[in-house]
Amino acid sequence: MDGGWLFIVAALVGALATYGVWASVSRRRLSVRAAELEKTLEIRTTELESARLQLQRLSTEDPLTAVANHEQFLEFLEREWRRAKRDGLPLSLIFVDVDHFRAYNRQFGRNSGDDILKQVGRALAGVVGRPGDLVARYHRDEFAIVLASTDGPGAFNISEQLRQAIHDLQMPAAKDASLPTVTASVATATAVPQRESAWEELDLIKAARHALREARAAGGNCVLRANLGMAGPPELVGRP
Repeated sequence: MDGGWLFIVAALVGALATYGVWASVSRRRLSVRAAELEKTLEIRTTELESARLQLQRLSTEDPLTAVANHEQFLEFLEREWRRAKRDGLPLSLIFVDVDHFRAYNRQFGRNSGDDILKQVGRALAGVVGRPGDLVARYHRDEFAIVLASTDGPGAFNISEQLRQAIHDLQMPAAKDASLPTVTASVATATAVPQRESAWEELDLIKAARHALREARAAGGNCVLRANLGMAGPPELVGRP
């Protein structure tokens, strides 16, 4: 082989060696880049899932008190009513209304009133701890609690615990209130939905809210139990 061919072969070998080094470096760079892209994709996926969960939480949560909102309450109650009708189980509903709340807002201001609602929401959630139950802000200073598979006596016991939990917060009440600390009127209604009955979950709401009005009229800081299907006013079954 003459010198010309040797030069060509040497040049080819050198070129192949250079290409091999370049290819090896490129593979490493591509591998690093792929790992970076995979990590970025994982981070973005996590962020998107977090945003989805946050949006879902905001759509079902009351922004002030961090308990369920009115819409979530209605959906949950309807679902639990159907379940109770299917399984023949009791379903209880509790309404809680902060006594003299308008007077409190007039005297101390809306920000202080909002703080009261936040503390009440936390107190209610602290009493109602089962995963199958729901605490919701129903309207302004009213809260609603759905207790699945809970009979009347059980719902009354929980109602009394809720009343006591709010009383134990020892928050100063408005000067127009009958007691020096913030209290609440509580009402409960229980039903065992029947397949052949025309009753709906809205009827349970009506019964509980009627009892709540009676509790407020009785002076507040008490628990009333609605007499479903019976004549006469709701029954005052507990008062400190």
